[in-house]
Amino acid sequence: MKNLYLRSMLAAACAVTLAACGGSGGNLYLSGQVSSLAKDGLILLNNGESLPVPAGQASFVFTKLLKTDERYDISIAQQPKGAVCTITNGSGKATSYSVSTAVVNCTTNTYPLSGTITGLTANNLQLVNGSNDSISPLAGSSSFTFRQVADGASYNISVKSNPDGLICKFQGSGSADGHDTIGTMGSSATNTSTLNCAPK
Repeated sequence: MKNLYLRSMLAAACAVTLAACGGSGGNLYLSGQVSSLAKDGLILLNNGESLPVPAGQASFVFTKLLKTDERYDISIAQQPKGAVCTITNGSGKATSYSVSTAVVNCTTNTYPLSGTITGLTANNLQLVNGSNDSISPLAGSSSFTFRQVADGASYNISVKSNPDGLICKFQGSGSADGHDTIGTMGSSATNTSTLNCAPK
């Protein structure tokens, strides 16, 4: 009878102080992978816990541990500035193992980067932005446009080849021969500078 009384008292104490008796907090981690996060500002949310994820981070781990059979539902409380992120495998119910199947995929917004052209009376002008993006405005064109430049990216537009019989230079260029213009892409369509073409 005495032992039964002691067991009852212990059970009551355990109900009041669940953490001390091992019955409250979980022991399973909730984590996942992050892909292509180039911008700051992302905040993830699960069951009331907010988790900021900085640019360049490849993974995340919530500090609150899960219990077996506890449901989780990761959502995006705040998108990064200049980008959009989505979540796959972000909800479910924990088993007896830590959860690491969630993936956050991010895409940086892109915008047109354009400029004005004067005096382009011939063909074969070639402009490049960086090493991969190339355009060739035709004779008579009064503008040029690189259609997809990432928010916040550095750009360096240069004259790779001049038009037939002409020399083209960027107004306000920092280079001695005026062959390029540099800057940082904003968070909207950007008009960078003017390219003036004249006879050799």
